[in-house]
Amino acid sequence: MTKSPSDDQMRLLNAAVDGELDAAGMMAVEASLAADPALAAEYRRLAALRDAIRSRIPHERAPEALRARVIAMAQSPRLSATAQPRRASLSLQRYGSLAAALLIGVVFGAGGITRFAPPAAEGSDRDAIVAGYIRGRLSGQPVDVATSDRHTVKPWLAGKVAGPTTVVDLKSDDFPLVGGRVDVVGTTPVPTLVYQRREHQIAVTEIPDAESPSVSPVSTHEGYALLEWKDGGRRYVAVSDLPPAELSAFGVAFRRAAAAESEPAPKP
Repeated sequence: MTKSPSDDQMRLLNAAVDGELDAAGMMAVEASLAADPALAAEYRRLAALRDAIRSRIPHERAPEALRARVIAMAQSPRLSATAQPRRASLSLQRYGSLAAALLIGVVFGAGGITRFAPPAAEGSDRDAIVAGYIRGRLSGQPVDVATSDRHTVKPWLAGKVAGPTTVVDLKSDDFPLVGGRVDVVGTTPVPTLVYQRREHQIAVTEIPDAESPSVSPVSTHEGYALLEWKDGGRRYVAVSDLPPAELSAFGVAFRRAAAAESEPAPKP
């Protein structure tokens, strides 16, 4: 009679199939598979199940705002203070969590994702923009090109996004330019400028938009202040942890400087 793999052996097999073992652990599993035909058969069954799931269930990407919130939670001081160093072990609790993650993946792949998807493209845009802001703050690298010279930032962005970017100098308004980066909203690379206000930062993302010019009041999205306006076939979204009044003042200064820049130079 063929003996079924024990619970510990099953946990090891699942870890091996999921690529969770280091080189030494994988060598030990391979030696066990070579010595135990029943164990080898179970490993092949698990590998086939994994391959079937990967081939039949579509891959869905978590919303950027959700990803950013998870990163922020993982790096929060409260969690860091209570976390204790642990030895790497194949514990039941660890693989219970992996099983739960697999279950969530199956639910999303089977169609559950539609319940959690953003209801509109514009809401999805805001999620991506706020997530980019959070990511930049957490990483400590909010820009790809770090300079206060707008004449350096603008040509750098020109080679990476479609259309010109509005880059203005707001140092006289106490919003000095920090630099710029390229974000992705939907599937479109878009320019984002970063300005400073004391210890706060403002990230302004510029998106093509054919609608007529308009300005929306400051709103709150995912706990951050959000200011939107449209001008010249472009949509601007500014996000910051500044108080709403100061973000509004930034918007006024930005639009004024952009308007002055677009005016034709006086004839000599």
